Amino acid sequence: MKHQFITHGILLSMVISSIGCTTTDSQTLSHQVTHASQKKQITSFSINKGFKVFNGTRYRNTTDLDQMGLVPFTTVYDVWKLTCDANSCSNVPDKETFKKVLTNYVSQFRSSEYITFDFEKIVIDSAYSEEQAKREVALIKQFIEWTREAYPHTKIGMYDYDFNNKFSSIKAQLYQHGGFDFFAPTLYQRWTNHATWCANLKAVVENDHAINPNLPIYAYISPYKAGKITSGFLSIAEWQGELFNASQTLNGVIIWTENTRNDTLNTNQSWLKDLHQMMSKVKYQT
Repeated sequence: MKHQFITHGILLSMVISSIGCTTTDSQTLSHQVTHASQKKQITSFSINKGFKVFNGTRYRNTTDLDQMGLVPFTTVYDVWKLTCDANSCSNVPDKETFKKVLTNYVSQFRSSEYITFDFEKIVIDSAYSEEQAKREVALIKQFIEWTREAYPHTKIGMYDYDFNNKFSSIKAQLYQHGGFDFFAPTLYQRWTNHATWCANLKAVVENDHAINPNLPIYAYISPYKAGKITSGFLSIAEWQGELFNASQTLNGVIIWTENTRNDTLNTNQSWLKDLHQMMSKVKYQT
């Protein structure tokens, strides 16, 4: 069953409520089936026109994903071990140091068009108090300013747990008036079943649009459980279901796996075949 996709604003929340969150072929979504098992191919997608799929990897052969149509995407990791409390923030780099690290990651990921901050110790909805949340917002605003100085035309977001809404009114300051350009929630499958993943997808849309309904939502997803290679692949049905549901509901996804520039991606893995099939539809729609 196909459903029309509505792009921005409060209407998107109405869409996700009406379409539900289902698999492509009504398979039971279980983590017990591995990608080594016999599988069914995705038969169809109903994809938002303009839906983007980003390449958040830096394998030696990561350009193989570019050739599929994925858009290079830079993640800046917290090499400083930033922390904040109600009184101050610690391990904060100066502008020169921040820009040096920023430029290094842009080089590794091969693009300054889209940049996210993966600063998990200063995620706003993990703060213990309003005072801490406010200090984190002020610090992140400084990082946004420095990033725009280095790359004036970049679009910036932040890896975050948007299915939570703690301190949302404080966090909102980062997504208004020249702050972030998009939401970048994590939707790695860290829950027990696809229904719970769907509930968190719905919460992401509702929470983000309550902050700013005009900004796109690009969610981090991974073919690995909880985004960790050591946890193994998602089931085939789970991965296909996530691609399908995200393509109906969000403005894009960021494909991420644990890797460095010294790793080589095995391009024969079946999750890539599913992704390739979706990309064929994305190219047609865009």
